[in-house]
Formats: sequence, C-alpha cells, structure tokens
Amino acid sequence: MEIKQALIPKYTKARCGYSLVPRYITIHNTANTNTSATAKAHAEYMNSGGKNVEVSYHYVVDDKEIYQLIPDNEVAWHAGDGGSGTGNRQSIAIEICENNGGDLLAATNLAAKLTKYIMDKYNIPLSNVVQHNYWSGKNCPNRIRKGQPYSWYEFLEQV
Repeated sequence: MEIKQALIPKYTKARCGYSLVPRYITIHNTANTNTSATAKAHAEYMNSGGKNVEVSYHYVVDDKEIYQLIPDNEVAWHAGDGGSGTGNRQSIAIEICENNGGDLLAATNLAAKLTKYIMDKYNIPLSNVVQHNYWSGKNCPNRIRKGQPYSWYEFLEQV
C-alpha cells in the first residue's frame, strides 16, 4: 500500500503542530461529489487555500490513491468536538472520497485497508475505530451511514 505525502505546511490554521498520541481512528466521507474531487485534488487544496482554515485530516483516500496531509503524531481539526476534544486530540482522521466518476466501493475498501494498517501500527483496537458522528453527531461518514457502498458494520468487517 503506497501512501503519498503531501504534508500541509506546519503552523498554518489547518496544521497547528500540537502533539497527538493516536488512540482512535475516525472515518469520514468528504461530502464532495464533484467529478474532480479525487484524493490528489483534496491534497492540493489543503496545501493551498485549505491550509488557512481550521479544518484538516490526516489521510484522504480515493479509489486509487492515499495521501497523508498531517503526520500521525500531530493533531488534525476534524472531529467537531472542540480544540481539546478527544476526537481532535487523540484520533487519526481518514477521509474517503465520494466523487462522481470514482469507484466508491474501491475507495472505501482502500480506506479499510489503511485503517487496519494504522490500527496495527499504533495498537488501536477495532472498538476505537469510529464514525465522525461519534464525536459530533454530524451525519458523517454520510455514505457509509446510508449503506453506500456498504454499512458501518460491513466496513468494520473489511477492516
């Protein structure tokens, strides 16, 4: 599994540089269905205008590629539970692309593979793999929550 690095510049709004000890993995869908909204496009955006917004994530995955935007040992602003919330401060964020023209099944399967890799790397139990909804109540990962391409329980089985 190849992980391409496109790290957001440090000490921007999107990459605060705060220390993180990973205890959770949080799964998201991008909520961006534009045909061009690939993992590479998200990485490019986060390294340009996106770096100036207090929203970020560690990884973005489409049906072919994985990009890492923030090191695993740094905080990303993704969980919606505040600056000192457990989701932001103890969780690695994975965004799954849902762009039209992309293969959602392949993207979700690749995200499951990445999730397993991170779990093994940091000894994170499956019970600590959670939906964005767990931290904030937001309907995310919206596609998985609708059973697309499969349910949350099937995602966990893939992991």
